[in-house]
Amino acid sequence: MTEPRAPRSLSDCSLALHTDEYELTMAQSFFHHGQTGAVSFEVTVRSLPESRGYLVAAGLEQVLAYLLSLHFEPEQLDFLRSLGVDRDDFLAHLAGLRFSGDVDAVPEGTPVGAGVPLLRITAPRLEATVVESALLALLNHQTMIASKASRIVEAARGRPVWDFSLRRLHGPEAALGVARAAYIAGCAGTATVAAGERLGIPTTGTMAHHFVQAFGEAYEQAAFEQFLRDYPGRAVLLVDTYDTLRGVDRAIAASRATGVPLAGVRLDSGDLAALAREARARLDAAGLAQARILASGDLDEYRIEALVGGADPAPLDSFGVGTMLGTSADAPSIGGVYKLVAQTQGEEMVPTMKMSSAKVTDPGAHQVFRVDDGLVIALHDEECGGEPLLRPVMRGGRVVFDVPSLDTIRACTRERVAALPRDVRAVDSPQQLRVERSPGLRALRDRLMAEGAHRAGVAAP
Repeated sequence: MTEPRAPRSLSDCSLALHTDEYELTMAQSFFHHGQTGAVSFEVTVRSLPESRGYLVAAGLEQVLAYLLSLHFEPEQLDFLRSLGVDRDDFLAHLAGLRFSGDVDAVPEGTPVGAGVPLLRITAPRLEATVVESALLALLNHQTMIASKASRIVEAARGRPVWDFSLRRLHGPEAALGVARAAYIAGCAGTATVAAGERLGIPTTGTMAHHFVQAFGEAYEQAAFEQFLRDYPGRAVLLVDTYDTLRGVDRAIAASRATGVPLAGVRLDSGDLAALAREARARLDAAGLAQARILASGDLDEYRIEALVGGADPAPLDSFGVGTMLGTSADAPSIGGVYKLVAQTQGEEMVPTMKMSSAKVTDPGAHQVFRVDDGLVIALHDEECGGEPLLRPVMRGGRVVFDVPSLDTIRACTRERVAALPRDVRAVDSPQQLRVERSPGLRALRDRLMAEGAHRAGVAAP
């Protein structure tokens, strides 16, 4: 019998100290006062960025890998001891800490809307407290990138999109998460070699301007000939180092001189639509109809939509997208939060909620149902029809489902996004995915709000 695939981490180090200090001080207080009963926390995104009609959930596999490997190394405990905040009995408890809780989550690649729980952790309070920051960092980052990449792929209308973002990321550590999330969302692959080695994501590469400059302007064709001979069958030549259309002509001449068919040319600057049309005409006239035209250079979904979304699309075959994808430039954060929804009181778990202005949370543990063209957030024991999306993924600290491959997640993402209403998938001014709350959840929320208002000595609204 084949062993199920284990979740993969994107980090080679323990993430135990990737936590805010106050999570440890709160955990220590809970520990010393015996507040160790089970609690439930859920991760939601309160509101979508203005330019987003939906988000694509991503990062679950790395969350599971993090929880499975949660432990404090001796040197990490020594560092905590040096801070003078943590007591020896608490540090001794941390030395043996392992995650023992349950996790329910929506599958990676699922389109979600504002307020929808992406994940729920039910665990002893101390465990649930110390994992907040690392868990949010993993989910927020990959969900942000997958959501941006999904829009870029939508704009490309079936043309391959490649992740070219590594050099513009917030440190090389971000590269694997970006490449993974972009691939899930439909990108064809990445230029980041580590993502190919670590995750099996297809990689690609063309050339840089300095390769051509190494030969000098007068010898641009010589540069192209060398590259064609070195990489026959896959050489895509960067033609805008000096003059773009002259570069196209020299690429054609290099192909003739070497006898190596030209795989393609890359346009990285200028009026991409006009240049693509002229380049296509020259390539076709030279009998190089097979040569593709790749566009790059500060592209995003808006520029790609303008290039290929109209009645007369530019003859561009694929896109390399860097900065705008890897940083999700127009929405560089999504504000996912981790909030307590239920906690042990006596012998039972009771719902709880945050009531502060503009940050009210939904009380209780939840289920999410996909119905018609939207989602319904319900209490976990309600039945609302439609497809339930929150599914068991960990029980008692053990993974209880077969972690799907990236290609499986990618295929499911494509299917789920394609099923969204067209106005939700629109690049310009998208409508937000409809999210409703069930009658049971609304009633519980109203009751707890009324009780809170009563305890505060004010009239309920």
